[in-house]
Amino acid sequence: MIGVCEKNAAFSHLFEECQYIDRVVQVSAGKYRRYAGLKWYQRWFDLKTLMLNIRDVGRTISGYKEAKRLLKELNPNVLLIKGGFVAVPIGKAAAKLGIPYVTHDSDSTPGLANRLISSNAKIHATGMPVDLYNYPKDKTIYTGIPVSEAFKKVSPGLKSTYREDLGLSGCEKVITIVGGSQGAGQLNLDMVSIAGRLMQKYPNLGIVHVAGKAHESKVRKLYNKELLADEARRVVVQGFVGTIDASQGAADVVISRAGATQVAELSLQALPVILVPGLLAGAHQEKNADYLEKQAAALKVSNGNPEALYSAVDTLLSDDSLAKKLSEGLSHLAKPQAARELAIVTMSAL
Repeated sequence: MIGVCEKNAAFSHLFEECQYIDRVVQVSAGKYRRYAGLKWYQRWFDLKTLMLNIRDVGRTISGYKEAKRLLKELNPNVLLIKGGFVAVPIGKAAAKLGIPYVTHDSDSTPGLANRLISSNAKIHATGMPVDLYNYPKDKTIYTGIPVSEAFKKVSPGLKSTYREDLGLSGCEKVITIVGGSQGAGQLNLDMVSIAGRLMQKYPNLGIVHVAGKAHESKVRKLYNKELLADEARRVVVQGFVGTIDASQGAADVVISRAGATQVAELSLQALPVILVPGLLAGAHQEKNADYLEKQAAALKVSNGNPEALYSAVDTLLSDDSLAKKLSEGLSHLAKPQAARELAIVTMSAL
């Protein structure tokens, strides 16, 4: 199996470390920047962004030429295209050469790249139920999202092991905050601002905070400033974590962004979750969180609302029956065989 990513990809090392990928190749690709929160007229007068987008049109054209040469050399039987801006040159080149491909969307709103290449896809595999997508229903199959085998239902014994490994074995309750692979600045600040009140109301409360590599030092200093010394000792601040299963599995309540892959991992662990959607272009995290809230599988809190976050955490820490209901609701959405199903769907496109 050959993995393709864009040149200078931030996480290309993950491809190279994967035992199932025999070779990794890189292709030029351009990004279309659509920053959430900006009005259309603000985007037109954002000269820096405009120039970067124009530059990246050239990168996409170059990537298309590189992709054609690469696909002619490799002569693959079928492609699985996961999305991201590298999908555009690869998908367009595959269509030109008559190579079948399957797209896969994790989030409930398909990414722009997959939408641009969707017309020539043999099958659209989805990470969430088919009804959430605008793809032709006869070409769309709900496979779920493949995640690491490390994610499994958290038993009391496993939770105890996770806590011991994190140095929180003496805590009666634990909260874990995960802002995504690169952290989340506003969510970090919101959590620190309510941590003192939570520590006072729930003695022996522990906190695991995955802050993101860029925010790790700042968040640790903020906790040390806001909390008493004994309270601060029960806070574990982490930067980038390769696999988040232990950090999440130690928790009675997980506060998370609403990215579909993160949600898939949490569903396999069957944990009570509070979702705080990120303000991203396309608003796919909002749609993910809205769907899960309607399914009684999670609570949703708006970004930048620490009082609502405090209320949601307090509710789940004090109401075991609601926490159990949410964890069971989320676990019903789990797709433990997602990788197998996606492989079968991909091979069926031959």
